[in-house]
Amino acid sequence: MRFYLFIGVLFIVISFVLFIMGLLKFLPIPIGSALLFASILFTVSLFNSRNQFKGFNR
Repeated sequence: MRFYLFIGVLFIVISFVLFIMGLLKFLPIPIGSALLFASILFTVSLFNSRNQFKGFNR
């Protein structure tokens, strides 16, 4: 689980740099913003999906 969180944070940092490069007109802004959104969504979903109640076993 920690490996996926590390990958998620690393992906956020990389996509943030690409987004900043898009604001500086080196890359298209939609590509950077889509990657940033996907990386934040991936990382937040990892935090949200752990420790959920799965019900009682019968």
